[in-house]
Amino acid sequence: MANSWPVNAGQGFYVELPKNLDAVEDGRLALMEYLEPLRLDARVLNRIEVVLEELLSNVVRHAQLATVLRLSASASPQGISLCVEDDGAAFNPLDADENAPFDKLENAALGGLGIPLIKRLTVSVEYERSGSANRISAIIAT
Repeated sequence: MANSWPVNAGQGFYVELPKNLDAVEDGRLALMEYLEPLRLDARVLNRIEVVLEELLSNVVRHAQLATVLRLSASASPQGISLCVEDDGAAFNPLDADENAPFDKLENAALGGLGIPLIKRLTVSVEYERSGSANRISAIIAT
């Protein structure tokens, strides 16, 4: 894992990772270590892991020209805040059209389910372009 600086749960967490498939698991493991002292319910941890995996894998698979991603997190009474940034081309995945509902597996479109899932599992999710970085921020209720 590259440049990991987890600090205590009251101060927040930050890790910078290269844009590759290992980043998804490396980021997950580092975040779970940060969250361990909080003794969160297993269902909350599962929601955090699903949201995190979707956010990170979207960057790894789709962020044009990105070379690095940054993951930060913090705990508060409102929940767990996650922020994923990349240095790729500007792109707001929250603006992408959702796939049409399907009644049979044969009619299902491939992909496109991650962002709707993130929206359902979070209290809020937002995108912003800050300088040369894409930033997705999400809050998961605890």
